[in-house]
Amino acid sequence: MKKIFSILLLVVSIAQFATAQTITVTGTVKNNLGDILHYAFVQDKQLKYATYTDSLGNFSVSAGPQSKLAISCYGYKDTLVNVDNSAHFDIVLYPKSGEAIASTPTVAAGGTEMSKRASLEEAFSPSTNNANGAGYNLTAGATFPSFSHKDATEGSRYLLSAWSHGYVVNAQDSIIQNHTFYFNYDKMGGGLLLSQDKKSAIEVDKGLVKSFTLVDGANVSYTFERMPDVDPTHYVQILSTGKKYKIFRTVKTKFVKADYTTNGIASTGNNYDSYQDSYEYYVLDLHNNSRQKLDLKKKSIKADFAADADKVNKFLTDHSDDTIDETYLASLGSYMNE
Repeated sequence: MKKIFSILLLVVSIAQFATAQTITVTGTVKNNLGDILHYAFVQDKQLKYATYTDSLGNFSVSAGPQSKLAISCYGYKDTLVNVDNSAHFDIVLYPKSGEAIASTPTVAAGGTEMSKRASLEEAFSPSTNNANGAGYNLTAGATFPSFSHKDATEGSRYLLSAWSHGYVVNAQDSIIQNHTFYFNYDKMGGGLLLSQDKKSAIEVDKGLVKSFTLVDGANVSYTFERMPDVDPTHYVQILSTGKKYKIFRTVKTKFVKADYTTNGIASTGNNYDSYQDSYEYYVLDLHNNSRQKLDLKKKSIKADFAADADKVNKFLTDHSDDTIDETYLASLGSYMNE
């Protein structure tokens, strides 16, 4: 009996090890005429890694050595390629039969900042695409976020200055991505905003979202994850993650009205309204699920990574002249996860 148990344990361990292995796959995506395709969506169907192509049609994504990559782009046929331990692909997409390729019109956002909640199922079943009128109408009774404000205001309550492409990982670990949907994140309210017309939007129910990634116009990615035990009302932003550690930050934004005063001789305060961000940083040890607060100081970094003292000391030595900021933390996380 003990021997059978040992064999089963070995089989499970081998399966887990195989699942955990990933390689970095790069490539380009073009159409059949040789034109580069920006914002083509590339995902590992098995391990749930995903990314978009940049403005040159290039992509880089983690994938399992034996996984399949699914590539999709508006107006083109979806394509599957077998990774089969290959590290680079030049992928060609072909237009859907009888479908013209057209760019999505850009419409300026504007209006109020009130929000209305909707479930993820409703959000991804819009009535505008349903002949029977079922589902949730994204243009009726929703929020109308404004990403622009008067010149005298500094900062913003929103993460990005415009609607962005993105994808959601739902509570069932499925990736949801649709070329007709655009996203932004409300740093004050803590809501993921979803729009179809870039004018009106809904706030997606937090309980149905595990994580989401937004990609701005410069192809910079922002990944947020739901951690109710850290912050029940906001998502946390992931700076680095891997097999051993996850480094993340909380983001809080408050509105501060202009408070400028003067008596003709001396003056105090600011003559402008502002949105002010504050951050807290954390390290999560994925082996024992322990979480520690992280200050942007070497002493704190050493303490939080004490279990890998030799490795963290080498990183600190090699980067002794670097400023300890979020870029530094992202590099630290990548190194500690190697």
